[in-house]
Amino acid sequence: MIHWSFVLAELFRRRIRTSVNISLIAFSVGVLIVVNAIGASFQHTFRAPLEDMGATLTVQRAGDVPEKMEGLVFPCSVVPIYHDEIRKISRLPGVQSVSQALLMWDFEPNTFRIVLGLDSEDMSGPALLRKAITSGRFLSKGDQLAAVIDQSFARNENLAIGQMIEIQGSKFEIVGIADSSRISKLATAQVYMPLPEARRLAATSTGVKVIHKFGQHDSNLLFVRAERDKSEALGKQVKEIMGENTTVSTPASFQQMLGGVFALTDRFSWMISVLALIVAFLLVARTTSSNVRERRAEIGTMKAVGWTKMDIVKQIGAETLITVILGGIGGILLGFVAANALSLITISIPIPWEMSPRPHFLPGGADQLTRDVRLSVSISPVLLLSALFTSLLIGVGSAWTMVRSIANLKPAEVLRYE
Repeated sequence: MIHWSFVLAELFRRRIRTSVNISLIAFSVGVLIVVNAIGASFQHTFRAPLEDMGATLTVQRAGDVPEKMEGLVFPCSVVPIYHDEIRKISRLPGVQSVSQALLMWDFEPNTFRIVLGLDSEDMSGPALLRKAITSGRFLSKGDQLAAVIDQSFARNENLAIGQMIEIQGSKFEIVGIADSSRISKLATAQVYMPLPEARRLAATSTGVKVIHKFGQHDSNLLFVRAERDKSEALGKQVKEIMGENTTVSTPASFQQMLGGVFALTDRFSWMISVLALIVAFLLVARTTSSNVRERRAEIGTMKAVGWTKMDIVKQIGAETLITVILGGIGGILLGFVAANALSLITISIPIPWEMSPRPHFLPGGADQLTRDVRLSVSISPVLLLSALFTSLLIGVGSAWTMVRSIANLKPAEVLRYE
């Protein structure tokens, strides 16, 4: 039978020891929650630039540009991806869909424009611009000489819906104006047109033909939706299909750009948690063992009045149980407070120039683009259960240490106090 009044009296009488044990358990549980919650948050953060486009990874190939920048040309980071390669990529295990786009630079005598061809019915990639229309409408199936323009470009060029914009001799009617910044900073453009029209212009452009062989079913930018856990493996397979000049952007790509701290936190989160658990266990076990030695006189008195070894274990075990419960609750509260504090932090993820190319010799062409992502540090039910399991492990370890300490207590030492 456990005497709970005696348990509570013991815990309050030894306040320092009780507080230390509770604090150690709370610290261990709190570290486990915070470190792993941050790791999960980083994974979401690094996926954000791609998820803005509804993609798991993007694919492009680097190559050459013509000596003269005149008319329509391909940027050096997005040269043709051929139809056969696209078909092979779409058939890779784990790939759910492949959205194609065609990004071009248009150098006219008095102006420069970034042009992007897209499939208006795609569920990922630039077609998500349909959500960012500020006036007019988005491109629809069957549109030919129609275009949507970015609102900043429309303002600077004094363009409006219903007006015409000429690109390589073809006039396109402006049917919509969109705020490109609402969806992503990847592959942004000033003029958006149907993919078949963009392919037609590219195939007839002198600036393209002098460098590249381009067909009516080719593209130069792919947005791939795939099973999330297969993104890195798919990246390697895509490179095997397309060659060494291929750039495959995955969440890991953005993680690498932010440096080693984020990678180490993500990779070693469980290791850090285990180390905190081990340290907390060793310190609590040491404190518990010392507690048993300090209470030899008390244990001797218990045995003298008829308490069995199991009665003593239950009594002191109840003290440990309360300590573990309080420590676990404290750790969970600590984890929630830290998670809420960390959720106020915003991380700026650099966007590689290759993923949104602009001529360096134009104003702002070399500026570093970033995607600001607010950390979303949340504590999942699985993580809560893991935290509770951690405190339970510490409690079990402490109880085991206590039993061993009582078992190792020499009879002569106990009888000495009877």
